[in-house]
Amino acid sequence: MNKETFLSELKRSLGRMPESEKKDVLYDYEEHFRIGTAEGKSEDQVAASLGNPRLIGKSYAIDSLLEDRKEGGQAPASFVLRAVFASISLTFFNLVVVLGPFVGLVGVMIGLWATAISLPISGVAAVLAPLAALIIPQWVSLGGLSAFFWIFGGIGVAALGVLAVIGMYLLSRLFLRATAAYVKLNARIVTRRK
Repeated sequence: MNKETFLSELKRSLGRMPESEKKDVLYDYEEHFRIGTAEGKSEDQVAASLGNPRLIGKSYAIDSLLEDRKEGGQAPASFVLRAVFASISLTFFNLVVVLGPFVGLVGVMIGLWATAISLPISGVAAVLAPLAALIIPQWVSLGGLSAFFWIFGGIGVAALGVLAVIGMYLLSRLFLRATAAYVKLNARIVTRRK
């Protein structure tokens, strides 16, 4: 995103702030671009380091509403309504970008963990099936298969389950690190103001 695009999106997202405040904010961000290009950065690099101009503008608009309220410039009802809508538009982005994918991925991780844990339990049950068939034959049937099949099949399934649990442990650590990095990046984008 170049300087003109960034500043025009920022100006649009500042909403109905007083013109003097808008000019101050835009001047500050123009200054960031001047300093960044003087240091040899491209406009795209400067824009990326500043964050999302729409979110920055919404944040400034909310701050302006709060300041206006402190100075007694607006009636309480209109202040509350405008502040709520400005906050919703800012937080809606976070809900969609952070919460939605996170909840979906947590569901996938829970399903994978359930599968990984059930495999060793099933393997142990298969190994114990021939013994249970000897003790309580009226309740346990081997289905016409050999006891050796049940024992060696159970050992194989249990071993596969142990590998699945180890893999899930490593995947869970990776998932937690990636989630933490993603949340930090999103927080930096949303709150980034220099």
